[in-house]
Amino acid sequence: ARMAYIDTMTGLGNRTAFLEENKSNAIFPGMISYIMMDANNLKKINDTLGHNKGDELIITIAKCMRKAVGHNGQCYRIGGDEFVIILKNKTAAETEEIINKVRCEIEFADKQSDITISVAIGYVWTDTEQKNLEDLMQHADDEMYKDKKKTKENKSKENTHSI
Repeated sequence: ARMAYIDTMTGLGNRTAFLEENKSNAIFPGMISYIMMDANNLKKINDTLGHNKGDELIITIAKCMRKAVGHNGQCYRIGGDEFVIILKNKTAAETEEIINKVRCEIEFADKQSDITISVAIGYVWTDTEQKNLEDLMQHADDEMYKDKKKTKENKSKENTHSI
């Protein structure tokens, strides 16, 4: 029964586990944070280096998440290259600290790897009594896509040479 809630590739909670957890979050009385993450360049890695390298990217991101979050929250893989971290009773500053730890773990993994390990991250934090989870998730998702866009813009600037 437990396997129905585990992503077999990463060992993280899967989409089913995430949705189950979310049912109770709507009425959770304390602070809650959603950190949305999306792997950068998975399609490119799969297309140019093969799906084994793409799987390696996903597994590495999951390990980085787990190491950075520890016992402070729950980590999920909710789609192909989409991940969520749920933190409860953590302040906005504590949430940002965990995000920084995730980024540090990702940077360290990237330096050790022959493939580019990179993620876009967006988050939302709230301490409101009534939580509209759809709105919260949408906000975190929007922030993640802003981060992804910023990363792509920075990449294109790096690849542009002035004369």
